[in-house]
Amino acid sequence: MTKGFYKERLAELTIPEMFDYSAQQYGSSVAMRYFTQGRFPDITYAELKQKIDHFARGLGKLGFAPGDKAALLSENRPAWGTAYLAVLKSGGVSVPLDPQLKGPELSHIIRESGARFAIVSAKFAFDLEELVADIAGFDTLIYMDGLAATSAPELEEGTEPRFQRVSYHEVTSSGAQEDFDLPKVDPEELATLIYTSGTTGQSKGVMLTHKNIMSDIAALQQTIEFQPTDNFLSVLPLHHTFECTCGFLTPLSAGAMITYARSLKSRELLEDIKRNNVTMLLGVPLLFEKMLTGLLKAVEKKPASARALFKTGLVGVRMVKKLTGYDAGAQIFKGLREKAGLSSLRFLISGGAPLPPEVAEGFTTLGIGFLQGYGLTETSPVLTLNPEDKPKAASIGKALPGVEIKIMNPDEKGIGELVVRGAMVMKGYYNNPKATAEVLRDGYFHTGDSGCVDEEGYYYVAGRIKDVIVTAAGKNVYPEEVEFALAKSPYILETLVLGRAAEEATPKRVRREEVWAIVVPDYEYFDQIAQERGIAFDEAKIEATIKEEVSKRCAEIADYKRVKYFTIREEEFEKTSTRKIKRYLFRHPPVAVTDVGKTGKH
Repeated sequence: MTKGFYKERLAELTIPEMFDYSAQQYGSSVAMRYFTQGRFPDITYAELKQKIDHFARGLGKLGFAPGDKAALLSENRPAWGTAYLAVLKSGGVSVPLDPQLKGPELSHIIRESGARFAIVSAKFAFDLEELVADIAGFDTLIYMDGLAATSAPELEEGTEPRFQRVSYHEVTSSGAQEDFDLPKVDPEELATLIYTSGTTGQSKGVMLTHKNIMSDIAALQQTIEFQPTDNFLSVLPLHHTFECTCGFLTPLSAGAMITYARSLKSRELLEDIKRNNVTMLLGVPLLFEKMLTGLLKAVEKKPASARALFKTGLVGVRMVKKLTGYDAGAQIFKGLREKAGLSSLRFLISGGAPLPPEVAEGFTTLGIGFLQGYGLTETSPVLTLNPEDKPKAASIGKALPGVEIKIMNPDEKGIGELVVRGAMVMKGYYNNPKATAEVLRDGYFHTGDSGCVDEEGYYYVAGRIKDVIVTAAGKNVYPEEVEFALAKSPYILETLVLGRAAEEATPKRVRREEVWAIVVPDYEYFDQIAQERGIAFDEAKIEATIKEEVSKRCAEIADYKRVKYFTIREEEFEKTSTRKIKRYLFRHPPVAVTDVGKTGKH
């Protein structure tokens, strides 16, 4: 199979077939790199294929059969990817688990999915062992780091084990001694079962087939020219579909390298990028906001002459862009990127949550390619992506090849629900026909997101339909737009904008609300300003400052969108693994909320 023919047929392959082809083509190239004992050792494609094949046969010897499900619980590491691909090559179904979930949530997913096997790292082994002990039908627990590395208690003498306990090494060694043919997998078969833990609080098992995922990878390959020389830095949790499809399987489909980041600490991330010549970084908006803020803060610490030169460069880049459409940041800020350790980057790619446009604009101005995309777990996940030659900072991009998007019931502004269809749309929700029927209807998948499209085919997301605030004047307010405006304040760390029932009577029981916000102040910034100016910020001054900032930032948006009430929250909001606020926890406004000129506590 030639490379050109392979790319055309990519959507027809199963995930194991895709990897086997990559291993054949790029056997001696590095597939994965991870940090251990002060260095980044390499795993080649040939070595990874051998590990996967041995593990898959070892699973078969343990009784793992086609159609069986295996749960995966681990931090990001090569062993997670090896286990995932081995489960699929055995004809099984992977059930990735979110390490942030609590015991009852993990237990529910394992029971609900019917997983007979689980593969776990030492960090989570003891807790998981306690959970699966009482689950009927659970058969085998495989320890990534060996039995000795776990804190699981030894069984008392004469006590029968409730399930098999075996080490990762034992499974691989056992499989290395076997030479039987692994089962043939059909593209229409289930590859993974992913339980969503989003902002609504409703956890459902999303069924994605090999065809779903591979069609999405094929579409991405047609949109971005990935190279075997690319190096993806893996920072998002692998259990999440965005990272699994785009940061794990897509690089492997292109013969590229995956480097597992040491942590999310800004300093270590920059060191990892520089040390490994990383070219691609996938992340969520919060990660990129912090990266950009860190870069700009570093500039502010430079001598006055350097700061003046930087500001002159910014003006120059923006002027050239406005007059000619050309991005001159690549040349003007080359030295800055080199000093920051970012000179190897080709693209930063954002997904998982709405992105403030100024973040994309900020990186682009500095000469770093920045692309925003959009999708859902139910769509494998990517539906849209900005073209690399002409991205729009405020847009989620254009539809990927093979994706059809329709705007349902658009209003006077062209905003309506985004409904989609394509080969990447899920098979349905596991054992939940009612929930499946609610979103898969009329031949489309109903995303629950509202948005619009411009004359050039670029799409824009306004927000979740269920979160739309309807004012007394009948105007629709999308919380994300107001949150973006408030987030521009350096005094505000994060906000959550919601609707509060309007005081005016509504005899027809029509939903009428007023805009209110919960604001988390950036206390570190308050401390910094206090030190620089020699002043003290007590509670009253912080509240007064927040009031002023809310008024100032809301002056930039339409009157009907402005925050009428707000309250201060002292702790950050509880979030999902992709750093989206769990809105369902904050549906009802606190009693203490009053006029915007006053404040309450939450």
